[in-house]
Amino acid sequence: MSCPFPARVHRVHCVRTGAAVFALACAGAVACRGKADLGHGRGQGGPPPPGSGEAAGQLAGSAGQTAQPDGAARAALAGPRSEGTAGEIGLAPGHEPGADPNDLLPQAHGLARERLALQVAPEGERWVDGEEARRRGLALVDLSDGFAPAIFQDGKSATGVPLPNRYRAVFVGLANDRSDGDGEPLRPGERNYLELYGIPPSLSVLRQRFIEDAERECGVDAAKLLAVDGIATWGKTSEKKELARQHGLAQRLLAAQSRAGVASLAELAAKEPRYRKDVKEQLRADNERAAFAEVEKRLICEGLLDPARHQPGWYDGPMRNATMNFQQKNGIFAQADLTRSTLEAMTRPPLQNDFLALRRVLAERAAHAGGVVEDGSAVEAMPPAPRGQPRQVPTYRNRAGEAVPVPDLVGQATLSLMAGLGLSRAADALAFFRRHPASDFRALRAAVRFPPLPEYYGPAMDLLAEIDRGDVWYDLPFDGRGKRLPQPRARFPSFTLFVRWRGEKVPLVCWRTTIGGWRSELATDGQEYYRYKESDVGPRVWRHIVASPVWLPPATSPLGSMVKTKWVAGAYPHVVNYDETGPGYLSAYGLVAGIHEEMRRRADGSLAFSDDGIRTHGSFDYLSLRGRYSHGCHRLYNNLAVRLFSFVLAHRHARALGPMALGFRRIFYWEGEIYDMRLPNRGFYYELEPPLPIETLPGTIKGKEQRPLRGYVAIPGLHYDHRRPAPVLEGGKSGIDDRGAP
Repeated sequence: MSCPFPARVHRVHCVRTGAAVFALACAGAVACRGKADLGHGRGQGGPPPPGSGEAAGQLAGSAGQTAQPDGAARAALAGPRSEGTAGEIGLAPGHEPGADPNDLLPQAHGLARERLALQVAPEGERWVDGEEARRRGLALVDLSDGFAPAIFQDGKSATGVPLPNRYRAVFVGLANDRSDGDGEPLRPGERNYLELYGIPPSLSVLRQRFIEDAERECGVDAAKLLAVDGIATWGKTSEKKELARQHGLAQRLLAAQSRAGVASLAELAAKEPRYRKDVKEQLRADNERAAFAEVEKRLICEGLLDPARHQPGWYDGPMRNATMNFQQKNGIFAQADLTRSTLEAMTRPPLQNDFLALRRVLAERAAHAGGVVEDGSAVEAMPPAPRGQPRQVPTYRNRAGEAVPVPDLVGQATLSLMAGLGLSRAADALAFFRRHPASDFRALRAAVRFPPLPEYYGPAMDLLAEIDRGDVWYDLPFDGRGKRLPQPRARFPSFTLFVRWRGEKVPLVCWRTTIGGWRSELATDGQEYYRYKESDVGPRVWRHIVASPVWLPPATSPLGSMVKTKWVAGAYPHVVNYDETGPGYLSAYGLVAGIHEEMRRRADGSLAFSDDGIRTHGSFDYLSLRGRYSHGCHRLYNNLAVRLFSFVLAHRHARALGPMALGFRRIFYWEGEIYDMRLPNRGFYYELEPPLPIETLPGTIKGKEQRPLRGYVAIPGLHYDHRRPAPVLEGGKSGIDDRGAP
């Protein structure tokens, strides 16, 4: 069983080998800093090919459109399934605030702060003995500002030698708005807003939001904001032309209205049908401009937009940046576009959005504290119920042989934590943060009872993973004249984690992922071509998991991509760009990666492993997870990748190998300056014993070509210097495939 994702918002049938599987559509566009893709090496991301569908919506299925988030997107921002607009948002029925009376411990006295844990009793908060809470089966949830997921914790070698995980300090600094991705201090007033990139804010950061937003009265006209499905935006030059065109249309319609002797545009359209199309466009534009003014009000009210730097009525740079910050602050899947979900969030009071952010942050803390991964995505991948019948759910067999539904453990743990802290609404959260000064969050834990774990849980679970490639196109994405060809996909790639239990494969999660496709690549002749970057098919294993992995830029990488500007001492000098290489959330491999290796047995019985460059890894590029292609790797949302591999390490035999020495150095010359790139290690390695099986299924091959073209293909519209030696592939073979010549 797998969970291939359909291409549209509707659930659709998709049958594979005896199992009918269904899923929700992919997420809408997501906020994304930096480049859309990274690198040129096999497996990781790369810049969209010139003229390719990734830039123009050609190869991306529904690229350019905004859909509702899929199950994986909701899991990535775990918390409410429906956020609504301006109404109060509280806990689900049956989760009353406060700890269960049977779990309440007596007030502790004379213990070190680090040993205490927080509980909420009917008479108020109390500090209890955390060790006693653990003995009674309660979970201790780390709410401190020093929290980092398990994969970023320091380790020890087999001989007890400490193995420092250096990215932990960077992660904590980013979460607390103290430093940037390079570990440098933030400027005064600067915020990171990195939740969409896998680094949720700390509770101290959320506390500051609550305290500040409690003083804001961001009165906006919700009716105007919700009168449109979105607001069209343009670049600086095109915006001037578009607004001038709209102004001209308005003047023409006013003149026509006067000549017709009618009181409104609606009457004009009714009286003279030839104006209906123009009237409809003008009314839409009027509604969008009215909504745009409300957006400006909200961004200014929240302190995200400085009115002194913004030209009212224009979607200029300051407003675009403010919109991006609003979306990233509130976990909205959009890339500075004024989408419906953005407008809906702006109708909610700031404290309501803060409460939703708190719930998402607590979901991550609960998932890691409980060592759980099930988030309901496997349920959403099941078939829709026939009319009048209950929906099917994935199940496992208990000791009595009964079929038991796979629970949403992340959701249940989140609700238990929030109930245990007495957080049922935004007002409760505000009171909580007012009771606790920022200093309390230096070492704060909560003692909570989580729901019981299913029987299949244990320290050495029989886990396995599966990637379904969905619909696959090997055909060229253009014809002989360079015209784009449609390559629709009804099923998108999916990642499923299973546990073998009592003879069954029980799905725990089912998330959207990516596969390789047609990408641009700089060949050995120094010219850019298309090349098909395939995702390997067949059984592989995860033997190594790498926290804060490093990607090595190949020799063919453009030098400009290895340089960036950075604010340093009041200026923006050019510096080496470690964003793409990592370690870091913007790395081509994200925050964590599992290496796909082919395992075979030698004649002497020993095992041999080979790495073909494919990874399952986190990605900052959320947009790619709604239908774009990778260079062969399988991307996940960064926080889900962190959650996944933390879960694997907690429930498989693994040993920490620590930082893997690399000693990479490249000195290069670019635009009159010399740069020195140094990468001392490949990341923090863990080794699974035994390796975890992962299989990539072939999917459904669409089109005429039943196997990928192996060579380079000329990109339509580019002029090539044929005097240069022909490009070659690995192994010295000729790199040109004449079947791709336009």
